[in-house]
Amino acid sequence: MKRTYYYSDELNDDFAGTDIKAAALPEDYRYVRFDGAFRAARFLVYKLFATPVIVAGSAVLARVKNGRVLKGYKKGGVFLYGNHTAYVSDAAAPTRIAFPRTADVVVNPDAVSIGCGVGGLVRLLGGVPVPDALHGLKNFSADIERAAKAGHWIAIYPEAHIWPYYTGIRPFGAASFKYPARCGVPAFAFTATYKKRRFFKRPRRVIYIDGPFFGEGETVKRRAESLRAQVYAAMCARAKLSDCAYCEYRKADGPGPAAFLSEARPAGGGADRAALKRDRAEALAAPGPEDGGKPAAVPDGA
Repeated sequence: MKRTYYYSDELNDDFAGTDIKAAALPEDYRYVRFDGAFRAARFLVYKLFATPVIVAGSAVLARVKNGRVLKGYKKGGVFLYGNHTAYVSDAAAPTRIAFPRTADVVVNPDAVSIGCGVGGLVRLLGGVPVPDALHGLKNFSADIERAAKAGHWIAIYPEAHIWPYYTGIRPFGAASFKYPARCGVPAFAFTATYKKRRFFKRPRRVIYIDGPFFGEGETVKRRAESLRAQVYAAMCARAKLSDCAYCEYRKADGPGPAAFLSEARPAGGGADRAALKRDRAEALAAPGPEDGGKPAAVPDGA
């Protein structure tokens, strides 16, 4: 049976299901570290041990197509923008796409807050947490731009939140595109799509790469908006190549009904099921974001 997610806010609802409490980041936090000790540790952990495993594992999790557009850009910094539809696959894809360059992935602060040394390992593997307060933006921007100029490939998921197996592209702004606009480096889109399998219900994940994109305009703001428009258009075009929906997304009238509907499961007999069905009918006040005002018609998965 297909899983259904109920949302009320396309921009802020998250279905990652990690429930990790993020630790506050200090004011002098270095988002990308360049000191010798860290670079040596990262080379050992990331380059020598993790990269071969990640690249091989990612090849199992997803196919990458149109990678030829990256030819000629492996010697310098690049920004990668993708749709956020998986947990492990989205963490691994940038390393595979950037190989043999170093890939940094912008992540939520909770990813570096995991205990038992896991948070530190996430950093060694390229995790760059977003600031949790305004005072961190200056250091974050400076570190990101320095990394790009040093030849790092930096992956950003502008949708910000994970919607598993979602086959559309959610709206996002131009804020994260100011970095390539300032640095003058190219941006590429990598779009995860989902294709039917012949013998399995879970769809095949196929990632398409598009670009390079360069911002047009005399100011950073205009170049960022230009980049956002180009990347968004490419991602929307590729998203149409998905031919099945493994999960279904429906809009509920407010965060309360959405949370209830996402958690509720009919545990009893017919009365419980009937009550749940009524509650769902009342909460489904709007269609999915991709359906333009009509109830979502989601094709069955294979």
